Amino acid sequence: MISAAKPFVKFHRYDQELVSDIQALNSSGYHKDDIWVLKWNPDKNHSNQRGNYYKYSTHFEDAVGDIDSKAHIFDNGGEELRTRLEKLGLTKDEASALFRELQESDYTCLLVVRDLKDNILKMSD
Repeated sequence: MISAAKPFVKFHRYDQELVSDIQALNSSGYHKDDIWVLKWNPDKNHSNQRGNYYKYSTHFEDAVGDIDSKAHIFDNGGEELRTRLEKLGLTKDEASALFRELQESDYTCLLVVRDLKDNILKMSD
C-alpha cells in the first residue's frame, strides 16, 4: 500500500555516500520496498546529449553490488523517470521539476524514500 504522504527525495551521486544513506535506512528499519534509487540514463532518451551521457555513465557500476539488494534501482530515460516519481507519490509538476533539476546539476540520481519519519539522512549542502 502506498502512503498518501509525499516521499522524501534527495539528490545524489551514484557513490559511496549513496550506499551509506541506504545502509542507514536499512539499519533504521526501512526495507527495499521503501527505498528507490532513480538514475537518469540519457542514453535511453535516444537524444544527442553526449556530455550528459558521459556524466551519468561513469560511476554507475561503482555502488550497484552494495545496494541492489537493499533498494530498488531504476535506470531509465527521462519520461520513465518522471512517471516513476509520479507512481511514488509526486505530482506531474513535482516530478518534472525534480527531473529538470537533476539534468541541470552534477548529481546522477535521486534517492527516494517512502514515509521517512526520522532525521536519518543528512541533507545535501
